[in-house]
Amino acid sequence: MIYQRREDIPTYLASGRERLEHLADFLEDLGPDSLTLGFWYEQGKGCAVGLAAARNPWFQAQGLRLKSTDSLKDCHPVYSHATDWGAISAFFEISMLQARQLFHQAGYGGELRPQPARIARKVRHMLAATEQVSA
Repeated sequence: MIYQRREDIPTYLASGRERLEHLADFLEDLGPDSLTLGFWYEQGKGCAVGLAAARNPWFQAQGLRLKSTDSLKDCHPVYSHATDWGAISAFFEISMLQARQLFHQAGYGGELRPQPARIARKVRHMLAATEQVSA
């Protein structure tokens, strides 16, 4: 679901699993030219998490934000008291290894610009695999 106004966003805190599901949906609607795994976010381009934090009010309402969006060098995700990969791990309730496998270029054979739908599929695959383990 696309939220246009902050008032439309539910005020509960979602689980990490639900946040990943929302991220996969967000990525499916994302144009390929804005995604890069080379940096968090700058001038409308960035990684999956950076773009979600910058563009999507639902993620912002969940507490995910970017610090220093004016500086490529200093821009990084923040959640609660964590930053960078720790923030991603805490926000999505996944391990640092899982975070890097999903959102770092190493998880895509070094490719800096994988298609957003490819990342969405990888997120959904991980969710399906963890659902089977917990069942």
